[in-house]
Amino acid sequence: MSQGSTLLVCFDGLRRDHATAERMPNLARFMAGGVDMINSRSVFPSETRVASTSTVTGSAPGEHGLVANQFINPAVLPEGLFNTAKRDNLLRADALGVLVDRESLGQRLARAGRRFAVVSTATPGATFMMSYGAGGLGQPVFSVHEGVGTHEVMRQAEERFGAIPEGATPNTARIDYATRVLTDLVYPTHGPDLAVFWMSDPDITSHGYGIDGPETITAQRGCDDAFGRILDWWQAGDGPENIMVMSDHGQITGAGRVDLRSALPDHADYLAPGYFSGLYLPKPSRKTIAKTVEELAAEPWCGLVFVNLPGEPQATVPGAIAASAMGGGHPRSAPVSFTLRASAGLPPGSAETCLFVGGIEPGGGMHGGLTRGELSTALAAAGPAFRHDVQSATPCWLPDIAPTLLTILGLATEGTGGRILGEVLADRDGEPACVERRTLTASVGSHEQTVEQWLVDGRAITDFGWSQGPGDPLR
Repeated sequence: MSQGSTLLVCFDGLRRDHATAERMPNLARFMAGGVDMINSRSVFPSETRVASTSTVTGSAPGEHGLVANQFINPAVLPEGLFNTAKRDNLLRADALGVLVDRESLGQRLARAGRRFAVVSTATPGATFMMSYGAGGLGQPVFSVHEGVGTHEVMRQAEERFGAIPEGATPNTARIDYATRVLTDLVYPTHGPDLAVFWMSDPDITSHGYGIDGPETITAQRGCDDAFGRILDWWQAGDGPENIMVMSDHGQITGAGRVDLRSALPDHADYLAPGYFSGLYLPKPSRKTIAKTVEELAAEPWCGLVFVNLPGEPQATVPGAIAASAMGGGHPRSAPVSFTLRASAGLPPGSAETCLFVGGIEPGGGMHGGLTRGELSTALAAAGPAFRHDVQSATPCWLPDIAPTLLTILGLATEGTGGRILGEVLADRDGEPACVERRTLTASVGSHEQTVEQWLVDGRAITDFGWSQGPGDPLR
């Protein structure tokens, strides 16, 4: 393999504190033997398509512009919600030039004459974003969903390994199949300088059975067994030089359902509802935004509130924090966004719960917000490019992954918003990053909210956030 060649493996929805030796012995062994970035975090909103886009562009949502799993984007859909799970929505937005505002890893490698590949069991939307641009660049993509992967790779996979198994929870059969595609087809045939392997579990099983359900633990073990086979293949010298593992977000427990359209009848036509929601006001101004924030803050189900004032992305109103302070604030972002209520300021390791909108049953796993369990991710690496037997406490987040991978490959990082993680690279002995701490607060009426962040060389990374308000709907 080429110098610096790397495989990026993602365990979708894996909380860092669930990557234990009991549940995932191969992953735990890998993390202990390489460099383990113990303060790695997701982006906000902590949703998969937002996270996958941030990972491959090396940019925060406010920079790349895919601002939520679903949002209102009249340039693409004059009516209704732009749903990033739907490939036709993504293709239309891309054709109009309003999908993503930063280059992807695949585009950067193609421009440099290097090889890139994706093997994914994730949703069509997430796979499209992590392989963004691959279709027109001749880069191999495998997906378990029909019509998403590149034709030749899909044809060869079926000829060699048979039909793709049916999806299930746990999704182990599909993950095992994709693992064979990665090690026995994509690498021998295409020899990528950089490849992404994305496992859909434990995320999809956690949604259905909860973060500690026996089915979810079985899903984690299935992922870990597949990763163990990847490690055996890698250690035999058949794969890339380096492996980096990550998760895109964690999960907490959904405690109760909220019907937001009924709760906000005056805003129903301008609402992108979810655990993380956006309100696209018809006439956004400082006055209408402030009034909306005050209305939301009076509701017992309301969590943290953020604003994106037209022409004033750094500004805010009483009761809200500027979305730009959270890595948001893109022109496609909603003027007002908010989470539903979640557990307030609990110590690390506590059971965290939240309200949610549809999709799962109470007790199922949920993500999108700012609790510790949602933002804390796994991030570790091993191989000649990385230090070994080291824990790095320097805070980092998903946008830091791409510039670090590009550096390992000897490619330029201009245009990324993340930081090169020099403290974990074997050939770098420079000054450590400057790490400071800051607290953001906002209040209006009886509603109070707090966000704890690090500033790493001046870049904000959110540790966690919480809110308190009228009533306690989580009891």
